[in-house]
Amino acid sequence: MKVCLDPGHGGYDPGAVGNGLQEKDITLDVCLKLKPMLENNGISTILTRDGDYAPGHLEGDLNSELMARVDIAEKNTVDLFVAIHVNSGMGTGEEVLVIGLGGQAEKAANQVLPYLVEIGNWANRGVKTQNVLVLKETSMPAILTENGFIDTAMDAVKLRDPDFRKALAVAHTKGICDFFGIQYKEGDKDMLEVAVLLYTKEDYWAGTDVAAKNDNCAIFIRPADHSVPKEAMNAKKLIIIGGPTASHPNEVLLSGYNKYDTAAAVAKYLS
Repeated sequence: MKVCLDPGHGGYDPGAVGNGLQEKDITLDVCLKLKPMLENNGISTILTRDGDYAPGHLEGDLNSELMARVDIAEKNTVDLFVAIHVNSGMGTGEEVLVIGLGGQAEKAANQVLPYLVEIGNWANRGVKTQNVLVLKETSMPAILTENGFIDTAMDAVKLRDPDFRKALAVAHTKGICDFFGIQYKEGDKDMLEVAVLLYTKEDYWAGTDVAAKNDNCAIFIRPADHSVPKEAMNAKKLIIIGGPTASHPNEVLLSGYNKYDTAAAVAKYLS
């Protein structure tokens, strides 16, 4: 069993905005929390992005960027595609989108939706059909969850809360487990086993190979201030490509005085 998680938007595209929040940040945070929960239940999980960038780094090219998400799912032959989004339009509540009714995607949607409605204690807006590219072009069952309304104050209060985002991840996990016929197992494995930290986007060429060696683990890119993302710092093992140490208790530093030294360190690690 394998799932592809697709955190909506990212990079140049913030998605919906409201009440001081950006959709791209919420969707990524939920997915980073969700991935280890699924893996704790025996479900192999990949992400279309694990940082603030457009998949494929196709900044500004929306259709190609969306197709890059589809390609990631297809190349990894996943059994279920789950896109996570936040709604806008001054409404409230939860809904799940599918490309059509009557198939495995609708089954998955109907198993995930009740958990999301319960955890949010908000309106059940149902399972709906919508012609969304990532739902249309994927060959496996695909769903898109719309988790509250970012421009509605009472929903935004919940979405701002890290504990609520974790609860959303748990709700998704329970529904996906039901879809696969798995008994949900609660555990404390809500941190990443391994993460890769890049100094800049220019190091991505190496990051993908190093991540592949570590079961396609999450890749993070330092922001402009070169700080270390919290999720990366919380990983049990952190592999750093380029730049200085992160002072992580269990880190592997693949870096040097210049890009050539870094490339050599990466090549040695991969050999």
